[in-house]
Amino acid sequence: MSLREFERRLAGALDALLATGLLAVFLLIVLLVAMRYLFQSGLVGANEMATVAFVYLSSIGAAAAIGRQEHIRVDLLSRRLSPESGRAVELSVLALVALLNLVIVATSAPWIAATGNTPMPASQVPRFVAQASVPLGCGLAVLFCCTRILRVVRKEPGA
Repeated sequence: MSLREFERRLAGALDALLATGLLAVFLLIVLLVAMRYLFQSGLVGANEMATVAFVYLSSIGAAAAIGRQEHIRVDLLSRRLSPESGRAVELSVLALVALLNLVIVATSAPWIAATGNTPMPASQVPRFVAQASVPLGCGLAVLFCCTRILRVVRKEPGA
């Protein structure tokens, strides 16, 4: 399987996961609102779980955006460069994005170790369940950056 195909399949799987997760959060919120206003009731910990799901969706969505090359960047200069210079700029940007995400992954480990076993107030689920979204999303971002770097170095079409 080519790197381009790997990226496409991973991005597709993440998009499907994101769409399913967003639908699940929407349905949970609708259920919670209906229970609150129709039955004056609720589900213990459901607000926390909706928040945790939203954090995961945001983290994975940010990585998926990098995979689709939709991350924030200004390419006014790079569009005016020669193809070789444009590739050098692209490699530099990808390397910096990967480095930033690697730093976040590395610094999140001690944070999760220090605070992850504390339970969330309503659900009593350990906080590391929510905190794991940070290294997961950043790790996926690094993976997308690395595959894109390899494609740019190999001068693959569409890289």
